[in-house]
Amino acid sequence: MKASNSRVALILLASAVTLGGSVALAAPHRKKPPKQSQKDKDKAAADKEAADKEAADKAAADKEAADKAAAGSATTPAAATGSGSASTPTETQTKIEPAAEEKGPDVDSLRQEYLSLRDELFKSRARANAVASQLYSTRITIKFTWQSGRYYGVSKSSVRLDGATVYEDAGGAIAGDDGVRFDGYVAPGRHLVTFHVEATGKDDDSFTSTTESQIVVKAVAQKDLQVSAKAHDSGDIAYEWKRSEHGNYGLGIDVAVKSAKQPEGADAPTPKGKK
Repeated sequence: MKASNSRVALILLASAVTLGGSVALAAPHRKKPPKQSQKDKDKAAADKEAADKEAADKAAADKEAADKAAAGSATTPAAATGSGSASTPTETQTKIEPAAEEKGPDVDSLRQEYLSLRDELFKSRARANAVASQLYSTRITIKFTWQSGRYYGVSKSSVRLDGATVYEDAGGAIAGDDGVRFDGYVAPGRHLVTFHVEATGKDDDSFTSTTESQIVVKAVAQKDLQVSAKAHDSGDIAYEWKRSEHGNYGLGIDVAVKSAKQPEGADAPTPKGKK
């Protein structure tokens, strides 16, 4: 049966050739490639761009390495010709010149400069005294006394004139006498005088006190101003407390102020105390 079928097929083929016809053989069936999505296209483009950049970077690195190698070979000293070995580089010695000795100070020029400055200082002081004699025409004397020295000792006392300390003592001097604590000149007008005293009980030094008073005085042009202050503590607590456990403080500063006519031909005084 199979042989008869093959024979029939050959007969049909031969007849078709005889009649000038042709037999077309069917081409094998090809599957179409799947259509790429836009996402795949973008990814492929990105991969290609990265590959191109990597290749460019590699080429630049290779070129830089080649340039360095060429520069190194250019600076390498050539080998010496002949039978000797490579020439030894010659060391360049730098000659260091000794530093010039510094000259000492010129004593004569310094002395001349000192004398010039001293003369200018003396002249400035003379001008200042001349101005002060016109501006500060009122002489002021300040006395400060402690009247309770029998029961209380003074540990510190001071006098301030317009905020500046003109007298200060820590040895109890105001309890020993009623001397002048400051003697100087001020400008006419209003001034502030501050008295300060710190005292300690002699019978019992655990009892202490501080008294401070500030007053206003007025200086009159071409006249003297006399200020006299007397501080005291009339209390009995320093010695009475041990007896009966009671006592009192009697703190105070009494100040008297007086303006007086200046004596003719009076010279500028030498101030006392710490200014």
